[in-house]
Amino acid sequence: MDPRYGKPCAKIIEDIYAKRVKALISSIVLLEVANALRKYRVPNLSERVKGILSLPLRVAEVSIDDALRAIELSERLKLSPYDALHVAVMDREGVNRIVTADKDFDNVGCITRANP
Repeated sequence: MDPRYGKPCAKIIEDIYAKRVKALISSIVLLEVANALRKYRVPNLSERVKGILSLPLRVAEVSIDDALRAIELSERLKLSPYDALHVAVMDREGVNRIVTADKDFDNVGCITRANP
């Protein structure tokens, strides 16, 4: 478990599971989680990532239009294309709050970032 964010992230997952928090992720988040777990050499990545889908959350599929918009947003907002993709999907879905330790989202005016 990540020493800094492991416990707060586990609490967020508990809140999603208990439906105290409504959650939306994009399908790209599944890859980001898999990559983070891989870095910690966590076994059974596929099963663990599939476990996310057992939570009561909504998964927004990423479209070609989202990807193209993300490239534009990346240049305009000075974000990585991956972060900009989250912004594009959030905008499409009407979401304006993100839980992340990534401070790059602090510079996106239409989004409020919450630290885990």
